[in-house]
Amino acid sequence: MGTPWPPPDLADVFAQQKVWSAWYAGLPEGLTDAYRNAPNDRPATRRRSFLARLGRWFWGQPTPEGERPSKIHVPLAGAIAATSANLLFGSPLNLTVNDEATQERLDQLADDTTYAVLREAAEISAALGGVYLRVVWDQSIQDKPWLVAASPDIAIPEWKWGRLSAVTFWDVIREDANTVVRQLERHEPGWIRHSVWVGSADELGVQVPLTDFPETAGLADLVIDGDGVPTGTLKLTAQYIPNLRPNKLWRHLPAAANLGRSDFSGVEVLMDALDEAYSDWMRDLRLGKARLLLDASVLESLGTGEGAQFDLDRELFVPLNLGVAEEKGSAIEQVQFAIRTEEHRVLCAELAERIILGAGYSLQTFGVTGESSGNPTATEIAARERQSLTTRANKTSYWRPALAHLFGVLLEIDQAVFGSSVIPQIPDVEFPDLVTPDPGETARQLNDLNAAGAISTYEKVRRLNPDWRDEQVLEEVARISSERASTQSPSQESDSGRGRKSLPSPSGDGSDS
Repeated sequence: MGTPWPPPDLADVFAQQKVWSAWYAGLPEGLTDAYRNAPNDRPATRRRSFLARLGRWFWGQPTPEGERPSKIHVPLAGAIAATSANLLFGSPLNLTVNDEATQERLDQLADDTTYAVLREAAEISAALGGVYLRVVWDQSIQDKPWLVAASPDIAIPEWKWGRLSAVTFWDVIREDANTVVRQLERHEPGWIRHSVWVGSADELGVQVPLTDFPETAGLADLVIDGDGVPTGTLKLTAQYIPNLRPNKLWRHLPAAANLGRSDFSGVEVLMDALDEAYSDWMRDLRLGKARLLLDASVLESLGTGEGAQFDLDRELFVPLNLGVAEEKGSAIEQVQFAIRTEEHRVLCAELAERIILGAGYSLQTFGVTGESSGNPTATEIAARERQSLTTRANKTSYWRPALAHLFGVLLEIDQAVFGSSVIPQIPDVEFPDLVTPDPGETARQLNDLNAAGAISTYEKVRRLNPDWRDEQVLEEVARISSERASTQSPSQESDSGRGRKSLPSPSGDGSDS
């Protein structure tokens, strides 16, 4: 028997990720498939249980025979994932090292394309519970290494003490009814190993030379000892960034205990109910269309065997069977059912709010606002966005060390492969504040503190420029002190020369006023 693929100990993980992926993609046919078809690599009893559980959901119910599909999906899941990415990477990171040349090269590596990849990765992470970032390079394409995002449903991780020690990515390069050709890319410290396998839908099969397929033939000239490409660094060239931990579904599953949880985890039933409520709303709209019930007496015959028709634009109908009309009440009767717009609107709004809150975000983040007057201050905005800001802070605690590692690896590979002369360093990674303080409010606070002698020039500059590095702040403080000294009046200099002790400035930095 061949090697099963993907590994059976991750079957539950990939099955759940398929469901989350369907919500993220937002295609009705994808949701129908996810909720009506369980993977075949599960034990029979667990597969039946999985099918029964999913079949009870709105998206798990088949469309009655003879009816056209009418289920509607509200793309709130996709909006949640996109919002998470915008909260994390809506503004550039502050990446700093203590060497000027290295800082300049780091800024070149962290270009607009890099931030586009990070936003993409953050969306995937929010939807599927985590994401991988790997370092790649190709001297025929670009003169520097770069980052690529990889979904967790195409990766097999290996862990040591809760840390990623190696990971294998796979890509299907050929597939037909009986054969699946996979390219495997294994990242381990110091090496990236490539291999090609010919198997089936559920088995890895046998390994074949890289040169057997044009998609991998170019790697044959790069590998050493058959499959390895040396990276020039002892650090792992890939990192896993969990969305949030712990994962309530897999915390007791050894192969998946270190994986993150999706923003959709726990609110799938509410998203399913929202789609059902919205679909029912649209059903009310369809059934509520005005219709006419016509007596045969008002139809115009088209001839023997040809049926009859009714002209909606005709204004006069001459031969009417009045006896039949009087007996039935009217030859033409309008039928129109009530459309329960308000009831559905309230229900859909309630479900949407519960989903947003359950995913860990503030309603304000999604434009759901209460009554307010005037322009809110930064403090008021932060209060309204508190839950979103807390969720963002929790996520950044996973992103920060992973990005520091990866940017350090980028610098090392830049030196080893591309001959960069800079000194590789692991940078400090800081996420910018989302809520920018109001300049007028900040000025008033600093003025009050200055008048009370309770703040130094250094701290004033720091608060006005929170994104500055320490050396930038110190340079600005030195410039301020120099300007103060140059503008000191002659009388003050004379008084100081006669031995009168000048008072310290209210700034509290010890400089003379």
